[in-house]
Amino acid sequence: MVSPIGFLLTLILVCLVLIGYNKVRVRGKMLCYIVKDDKSVDGKLCRLQDDFVIYENRGYDVYPDLVRVARFPMGWPWILQELVPTALYDEKDAIPLDWINLGNRLESSMNLRSALDENWVRKLVHEAATEGGGFRFNWRKILPIALMAIGAIGLVVLISSGALKF
Repeated sequence: MVSPIGFLLTLILVCLVLIGYNKVRVRGKMLCYIVKDDKSVDGKLCRLQDDFVIYENRGYDVYPDLVRVARFPMGWPWILQELVPTALYDEKDAIPLDWINLGNRLESSMNLRSALDENWVRKLVHEAATEGGGFRFNWRKILPIALMAIGAIGLVVLISSGALKF
């Protein structure tokens, strides 16, 4: 029968061995996500040499501004994971892709959807009007101003016609 202390010591020993294994495995390496021609993404630990990363006999540049930190290996408990420098590359291009501006394309899916909608101009004007940027009549403010203007015009007409004398 296994004692609880023996089980706990075995668990701690296994965790320490896995932590040491991961530290040795990621030393001098960088996690690279390579986007291939068939639009699949391959994540591999690549050997780091000076300012280059070697992946399948190809060399890729390392730009510190485009490197992020990720936990490796994915799916393991956070205690057993190691922080590794990570970069995103296109298979044919040696320069890493920018993680931040990757989604800032000229066209987005929402722009395409609105362009395909036949009533998109009407909806655009309606949305602008409801946000406060459009032209809307506020009758509670306009009606008193209009009545005062009509009264002033009437007063001027009465004075000029001679019907009203001061």
